[in-house]
Amino acid sequence: MVGYRKDDTLSPNQKLIAGVVSGIVTRFATQPLDVLKVRTQLQKKVRKGKQRNVFETTKKIFFEEGITAFWHGHNLGQMHSILSTSSQFYVYEVTTKYVFSSSVNPKYKSILEFMCGICAGSCSATLVTPLEVIRVRQMLIKEQYRGFLNGAKSVYKTGGLLAFYEGWVAGVLMLGPQSGITFSVFSFLQPIFLNYLYSCDGSCTHPKVNAHKPEHLLFATTAAGSIAGFVAKILTYPLDLAKRRLQIGSHKSDTKYYTPTTSRNLVKCTKLLQCIKETFRGEGFWGLYRGLSVTIYKASMSNIVTFTTYELLCYFIRQMEDK
Repeated sequence: MVGYRKDDTLSPNQKLIAGVVSGIVTRFATQPLDVLKVRTQLQKKVRKGKQRNVFETTKKIFFEEGITAFWHGHNLGQMHSILSTSSQFYVYEVTTKYVFSSSVNPKYKSILEFMCGICAGSCSATLVTPLEVIRVRQMLIKEQYRGFLNGAKSVYKTGGLLAFYEGWVAGVLMLGPQSGITFSVFSFLQPIFLNYLYSCDGSCTHPKVNAHKPEHLLFATTAAGSIAGFVAKILTYPLDLAKRRLQIGSHKSDTKYYTPTTSRNLVKCTKLLQCIKETFRGEGFWGLYRGLSVTIYKASMSNIVTFTTYELLCYFIRQMEDK
């Protein structure tokens, strides 16, 4: 299971490897949804005429830029996933181990797990923000920000060193609580699902970590991961929207490069509170949730793939060690 357990046989380094692999698999599977999400979040509200929906945006990207456009920024996305996922899992494992190795009142367990999740998310946000800034711009106009070094050079050229941390405050404020909520909800639900499935088999009432069947682990992890992702994303979404709009704050389109239709007339912000305030004023309350449908689908899919891959890898590593 995710988090420190006294009866677990895996080391933090083994769990780090599982976290890295789960991040790679998750990014590849969800990259097209990420491109759709970013372009939807950054669209200006159409005052006259019909707002472009997700299906129309998908069709526009496909016919105008080709299917490969859905994987723009994928290489940096993989680097982002490896750093983000592995750092979150690693910090969460280390902090929960430290907390629960000491004498802690059981009634504070849920609060402490939430705080450990916040710590993991905050560390991750600080680590990956520069990569995220370049990647978001690659998803919009790949030619202008092509490659890591050229992308970094273009970001620096338009905004200086501080441009690499545009949206950092929103990222920390979002990812900290989001990770805390995700890990807490997942850690709460997964054992409930596992124990229920285990009891349905008529087996012992207190199964060990290695005793869970792979199919039970798969179902419980999928269900808990999906619910955890949904809850966390709903509660933190306005910050996610603001973060994206802040991350292109210093972006300036270069006329030397072609700008796709879905990457024109973007909403850009420079200050977090001002961004939320102007979005609310210009687009209404639901403007803070622009692109929510594709984001929820992506968040649920990401958590399903991440937690399932992570748990199954941990399971197979334990099985290999037991032989």
